[in-house]
Amino acid sequence: MIRILVEAHHPAHVHFFKYAIRIWQERGDRVLLLGRDRDVMKRLLSAYGWIPHQIVSAGAAGRGNRFPLREMLQRQWAVAHAVREFRPSLVLSLMGSYTQSSRLLGVPNIIFTDSEFQSFNHKIAHPFATRIYTPSCFWKPLGPKQRRYQGYHELAFLHPRRFTPQATVLERLTVNRAAPVAEGGRSSPPPPGTAPHPEPREYVVIRTSAWNTLHDIGERGLGSHFASLMQLLLPHYSVYIVPEGGQLAPQWAPYRLQVPPDEFHDVLAFAALVISEGASTASEAACLGVPAVYVNTTRRGYLEDQERRYQLVYNFTDAEAAMRKLRELIASPPSASDLASARARLIADHVDVTDYVVNEIDRFADATL
Repeated sequence: MIRILVEAHHPAHVHFFKYAIRIWQERGDRVLLLGRDRDVMKRLLSAYGWIPHQIVSAGAAGRGNRFPLREMLQRQWAVAHAVREFRPSLVLSLMGSYTQSSRLLGVPNIIFTDSEFQSFNHKIAHPFATRIYTPSCFWKPLGPKQRRYQGYHELAFLHPRRFTPQATVLERLTVNRAAPVAEGGRSSPPPPGTAPHPEPREYVVIRTSAWNTLHDIGERGLGSHFASLMQLLLPHYSVYIVPEGGQLAPQWAPYRLQVPPDEFHDVLAFAALVISEGASTASEAACLGVPAVYVNTTRRGYLEDQERRYQLVYNFTDAEAAMRKLRELIASPPSASDLASARARLIADHVDVTDYVVNEIDRFADATL
């Protein structure tokens, strides 16, 4: 029996590990996930009742602070305490920010990472890691600890073996395709006679970033183009906005996506288009066969790979250039058959990442534990 401690720093980390946790539990291994006091993460963990977890730090403690030292120290202590109390065989994480605690206590720790630009995190975490796994398209060499695999993080939970989108989620969406918001701040009502719920491919999802973390310093996304983006989209689509951290200007409140976080990927799967300042959401869309426009001054190897090989993501560091591409996509959207073909090739070219994670942990345990 393996005892596995999972350190989850972001809601996406819960998605990455959730099916592996189910496999480990079903065969008798012990698992504990350490979460943060963030609304979305707590709601996800509540929805995924099979995941044993503890909330060990307050995500709100560092809100608005690009270097939340207090929470970092609190979480470092909490990870060390969990290692001593839970007595794991190994510690798993996606960021590895708290590998120091497990290393100090003599427990192997394994990192799965896909973000080349997080140099500060690499410097503080990777020296203490036992192994570091990255997608094969990860363009940054990390030394002898690095292991590469043919996959994207998002295929741990969006591979067709793991996820089938449920169209019933559309019943929880309200058509909000309308004229652009007026200068007075009031949104126009939906046109008379519109359906109460959108059909597949009749809406766009926008994911915005909070821009309040250390690695966001000096970076940008849509910025001042957001209002123009809404004016461009609303005559053609319903629009649902997913703001990181929940912050949304009052005039855009009617367009906030109102579904439980565990149904977010169902919504993505039936979208016509996804526009995202967040890299994970753009990749999630691509893995579901939905075209994504990523607007961010930081690069990702996996997003560039999804653009170059499958044309499912369009990467932009300049918002005006992204707006030009969006006008093209609205005027001439990709055909359903082309998107299905691109997704089929993407899936065929990559592994089921959950299977890969479970098998690698088994091999590591057999060799070292």
